Amino acid sequence: MGLKLIVENDRNELSVHGFSNDLITIGRAPDNDLILPERNVSRHHFQIEVLDGHIIIEDRGSFNATYVNAKELTRKVEIFVGDVISVGDYNIYLEQDEEDETTPQSRDTEARPRTAETEILLAKSGPIGGRTFAVKGGETVIGSYAGADVYLFHPDIPPVYAKIIFDGNIYLLVPGVRDPRCPLIVNGMRVDSVDLRHGDEIQIGEFLFEYIEKGNIYDPTEYLLKAAEERRRKLREDLEKKHIKSIDDDGEVTEVTAQIEKTRQVNRRAGRLFLLFILLLAALFLLLVLLRLYGGLPEMLQSLMDRILTADSYE
Repeated sequence: MGLKLIVENDRNELSVHGFSNDLITIGRAPDNDLILPERNVSRHHFQIEVLDGHIIIEDRGSFNATYVNAKELTRKVEIFVGDVISVGDYNIYLEQDEEDETTPQSRDTEARPRTAETEILLAKSGPIGGRTFAVKGGETVIGSYAGADVYLFHPDIPPVYAKIIFDGNIYLLVPGVRDPRCPLIVNGMRVDSVDLRHGDEIQIGEFLFEYIEKGNIYDPTEYLLKAAEERRRKLREDLEKKHIKSIDDDGEVTEVTAQIEKTRQVNRRAGRLFLLFILLLAALFLLLVLLRLYGGLPEMLQSLMDRILTADSYE
């Protein structure tokens, strides 16, 4: 049995997606299993895990939040066939799927030797083990905010941990934050910055990446299997200890909840600062227009002050 996601957009158009893998990521970025391209969907919005008949959903620090049956998702919870997930302009309906009814999509297709079509980072540990991330021309951002190119959903990793910058000749790894608690570690050594070479290993908390240059062969199989095994073990443990409840149950603030709220606060703060910046620019522009139209504005202000002072002297 697999999981079928029926996606309805704001034009009431339906599309059906069948999955047989146990981890399904959803968002706007092209590295997701299910891509929702509208701008009100975060690059990495939420994920669904399936284990032993349980369906577990988790928001990944999205800007506009994830809703299940019109209730905002603030922690990892169990949901059921028939529940409705709302994300931006989309409603997503859950159905159980007989695998022979649709063409299943699976991460197992990644479990084979491959040739890098561009420079990539290969995750070798953590829950994303075996995943690959394209290193773009210009700038590639690594961090814990949902818009990062290499998205690491972890409370101890800064929103922008590091950047890979391409200057036309080399790919340079530089820190995103100047924080001694978050050093750059490449090949086991702390560095201020480094030009990346094939085979270099970058350690970021529990995550280990290998830099693969274009044209080289790599095999993600070992890391995919380890990540899947660890993810199932942790999920099964949380289910047995009842750390995961249904969307309708009250729950305490967890590490996941704290990370989601932290990410949203950063996004809200950035939004407010951007709005303030726009308002200041508009005010400055208006002032310049007035000065251009009324060259005597300073003289008019001085005349007004003189009148006020004169009126005070009469009193």
